[in-house]
Amino acid sequence: MNSNLMNFVLLAVMIYMLVRMMVLNKRQKKNKVLIDCVNAIKDEDTFFNKIDNMISTINDPEFETKGRVLKLWGMAYHQKYENFEETLAQIDMTTLMKTQKGSLSIDLDEDSFFYMYLAIPNLLHNAERDDLREKIEEKMKEYDDKLQGQLVREISLNIDKYYAGTEDKGLSFYEKVLNGDYGEYTYSRTMIGIYKSIVNAMAAELYKENGRDDKYQEAEEMLKDFYQTGVGKRWINGLGLQVEEENDTIEADAETAAEEIKENAPEAEETQEENKEEKE
Repeated sequence: MNSNLMNFVLLAVMIYMLVRMMVLNKRQKKNKVLIDCVNAIKDEDTFFNKIDNMISTINDPEFETKGRVLKLWGMAYHQKYENFEETLAQIDMTTLMKTQKGSLSIDLDEDSFFYMYLAIPNLLHNAERDDLREKIEEKMKEYDDKLQGQLVREISLNIDKYYAGTEDKGLSFYEKVLNGDYGEYTYSRTMIGIYKSIVNAMAAELYKENGRDDKYQEAEEMLKDFYQTGVGKRWINGLGLQVEEENDTIEADAETAAEEIKENAPEAEETQEENKEEKE
């Protein structure tokens, strides 16, 4: 390779890296806006003012969708359902789906799928608003073909069995995940901790229900750790499980999976490789 060609290649690489850094910096700033909204969740008026302002000014379809998902979560959190269906209808989850090297990836936005598939339906079920939970279920069915094989979707489908009281209420699937047998599914590695905590809580409830004290004791340590987070405490209380609270519950930074999604999230096939490593 002659020196002129080498210089051209080096210049092209430098330009690519510079552009990539600028893009990631912009994403980071937008994610900080989202996290600021999440951290305001306990103050109803502040939260909705912040999230409405974010949605109207962000000028980015991807982050506008993320904002609407968070707004829906805030409605479920505060049990403010007046505009729930209207907000749900405005959400287009396809803006959060990327195609990378021929494969679907939701890595950068998997936090929003966590809310739509798991967090919001759980809040609605606990509030006895299964009518609205079923509306979300209908909404997410629109994306079934694209999202088959995503771990968050499979967890949701099995938790639906618990809500409906059908089959084994999802227990065999929860145990499959807890045993590390989830390599066939795609997921962001940063999310696997909260996914395992949720399926462990679901399994623990069913062990308790079925009088399987030995299995419940096996699940108890992870259950206690999950209880120390805001989302975990509400999830476990919603199941009616009694867990001894050892420390102050972590609220704001544990409320959202958004903070766990890194700006340099791996591409789809890289994530699948990490799935295998996690399993091992």
